Amino acid sequence: MMNTPFQRIAVVGLGLIGGSLVKSFRCNAPECKLIGVDSQDILAAAREYIDEAYAPENLARAVLDADLIFLATPIKTILQQLPEVARSIRRGAVATDVGSTKSLIVAEAHKHFTGERFFIGGHPLAGREKGGWENAVADLFENAAYVLTPSSQLPAHLSEAVTQLLQTLGARVIKLEPETHDRLVAEISHLPQLLAVALMNSTVRDKISAELALRLAGSGFRDMTRLAASPFAIWQDILDSNRANVRRSLQEFIVALQKLAQAFDHDDLEPHFTQANRLRQNLAARR
Repeated sequence: MMNTPFQRIAVVGLGLIGGSLVKSFRCNAPECKLIGVDSQDILAAAREYIDEAYAPENLARAVLDADLIFLATPIKTILQQLPEVARSIRRGAVATDVGSTKSLIVAEAHKHFTGERFFIGGHPLAGREKGGWENAVADLFENAAYVLTPSSQLPAHLSEAVTQLLQTLGARVIKLEPETHDRLVAEISHLPQLLAVALMNSTVRDKISAELALRLAGSGFRDMTRLAASPFAIWQDILDSNRANVRRSLQEFIVALQKLAQAFDHDDLEPHFTQANRLRQNLAARR
């Protein structure tokens, strides 16, 4: 059995990330009791993975006896749930979240979690184009980066316990300040999403060219536009909560495109290709 103080784990929201947490915990920490919070339809689909099921209106009861709580709902919903969770959990329990941005969530959590009721921000950099319980998989976190935000309020032994638990799921835990996290994910996650949208839309300007382009498109185009399949409903909260960083990344990318256009006009593209190739090889080696 795994040595962890978190024997009762509540997951609030059983979509892609929350559902994958439940499935992964069931595989990798089968001794833990799993508590699920979601709609009746989703709870029915998840019944073989969870030990206790609660509707969202019973959130306080669901987290009352939990040792560790994951808030795996959209960012705006997480912000709304934080005060109730902070009031309801027992002393010594830890709450965390899986939101794609951290500054707003961590700042709000610090207002409410007091008196030996702890919070640590989290973000698994793992996902798929389509969300929902039906797309959740137990191996989603294997070799995926999982950011935790450090907190002086959280005792070291509990911080280490959260880290070790996530590592049992195969995740690579990285600790970052919330502001650093938000700046970096704007560049490596939020900007690529917007670029995929822009590339898809700019390529298929009219129906005739769209049909021809999609008939000709190979794996390169499909790979570069894969993120365009992600629905706006998933991204709206993320982009709204990281607006300044995303805007800065977009402006910097526009400058990079302008430099590339200038190099193209002067037949000076080779240095750009060489640098990009070297950086991409380094990324592949790290993975």
